[in-house]
Amino acid sequence: MNSWDTLQTTCNADELNLDCQLQSLGTVLVDGKKATEAVCVEIDEEEVGNLTIEEFSEERESEALFRGRPFILTQSGDVLVFRE
Repeated sequence: MNSWDTLQTTCNADELNLDCQLQSLGTVLVDGKKATEAVCVEIDEEEVGNLTIEEFSEERESEALFRGRPFILTQSGDVLVFRE
């Protein structure tokens, strides 16, 4: 991923196109290079899309769906994922 905005757009599109809900974001190695891993689960007519991904803050952690650690450009960073 090249930016937080691209990650958010991609996650929303994947939920809508794959009929799944995002469950986690992490950093993995693919062919020796770090990449973002998004894990989704299949759903039946649940709410999808409308995800917002923000930089981690302790103040908002309790409101989030989950905390993730995706890889953006050259580093991993802690984020919170919300559904509007």
